[in-house]
Amino acid sequence: MAFVKVAETSEVALGTGTTVTVKGRDYALFHVGGEFFCIDNECPHRDGPLGEGELEDDTVICPWHAWQVNVKTGQVLYTSNLCVATHACKVEEGSVFIDV
Repeated sequence: MAFVKVAETSEVALGTGTTVTVKGRDYALFHVGGEFFCIDNECPHRDGPLGEGELEDDTVICPWHAWQVNVKTGQVLYTSNLCVATHACKVEEGSVFIDV
């Protein structure tokens, strides 16, 4: 695994998310409480684009069917057996890197 630069911190406003692509694969990147969190972009329900969802605190709401995922842990709310993969993030000199 290696950290890859995916964005500038200024490109993802506090309390929002976006989709970033690394080697043809999409990831959902979120800016929560001054920290960055990254999860796989596919909702486990029907592969909805989580990076396009609305962020409420540390939970993203899938834009397709409103499933809710904690962006810090990847845990799908309301069920204990579904998770979305998380990826470590770090910020260096104004750039956001994810571990892919």
